[in-house]
Amino acid sequence: MKVAIIIPRIDQLGPVKVIQTLVNSLSENDKIQIKVFYIDQLVDSQVKLMVPVEKLDQKTFDFNEFDIIHTNGIRPDLFAFLNRKKIKFHISTIHNFVFEDLLFSYNKIISFIFGNLWLLIWRGADKLVCLSPAMKNYYGRWFSRSKLEVIFNGIDEHDYPIIPDNEIMDKIAGFRSIGLKVIGSIGILTRRKGFDQILNLISINKELALIIIGKGKELGNLKALATKLGIHDRCFFCGFRSNAANYIKHFDFFIMPSRSEGFGLALIEAVQQKVPVICSDIAVFRELFTIEEVTFFELENISSLAEALEEACETGSSKVIPAFNRYQNNYTGKLMADNYLRLYHSCC
Repeated sequence: MKVAIIIPRIDQLGPVKVIQTLVNSLSENDKIQIKVFYIDQLVDSQVKLMVPVEKLDQKTFDFNEFDIIHTNGIRPDLFAFLNRKKIKFHISTIHNFVFEDLLFSYNKIISFIFGNLWLLIWRGADKLVCLSPAMKNYYGRWFSRSKLEVIFNGIDEHDYPIIPDNEIMDKIAGFRSIGLKVIGSIGILTRRKGFDQILNLISINKELALIIIGKGKELGNLKALATKLGIHDRCFFCGFRSNAANYIKHFDFFIMPSRSEGFGLALIEAVQQKVPVICSDIAVFRELFTIEEVTFFELENISSLAEALEEACETGSSKVIPAFNRYQNNYTGKLMADNYLRLYHSCC
């Protein structure tokens, strides 16, 4: 069985990290041959794919070579939609709640136009993979249940070695030297990710410092908010790091304050490293973990976030092992790969 996986670019964003885990897990399986195609010219050399990789030539792509075309992202989805008659079987993985994601990233008009366009494009696919039951319920308004499959994302277990004199490690040590607890968070800096809520928490708790790893268009707004709140000396915006997950185990707490999330890969990375996790009380996170494994707070309610931190201080260490066990039983790279392999075989 031959599968072509098409992605927009080769970088270290969540969807591509998932594809990396998927194809590397299946690379030695003799029942399947996978080839990855990418659209953008720029390639991040830190992304290691253990299968053949090729830039997509949309004019000469040989559809007859593959039993399944598996797309990820609106441009790969559009490519498959425009060539649907040439494709034997088309699978698309949905990585977001489309209207919410576009609304937070752009505006209501863009959300309406391109959200409906994306739904139209997805109608041409044979199967749509959702990352959670909540996502399946969401898209069940537009597609038949038989078209929708649920496959959780997964990550492999790593040791995450760290360079002792790294800039971030120095900052963590500096905060701790003056008696501060270190809150950490990772992600693209957009309003959807909800990082402003953590800044407001830092402003009312003088015993906390914050490290945010990531870049995005909200960076200027977040820095301005930190200055306005008078907490810029207790916040460190360190920008993009290719090895962002390396630092999670050095935080006292990891906060995932998303307003909307397709899955939340950084949440799984924090759990995998046995760090107490606080996350927003949204449907996706509620399906991934229970109150015995992570601590939830009510969105847009800083008092609730402060209470969640207080609870995590008391009970967070007792939750890390149950949360880690949940990860091992549900969200490993092998489990994800096995589920995709079953889906691929069911399609041929």
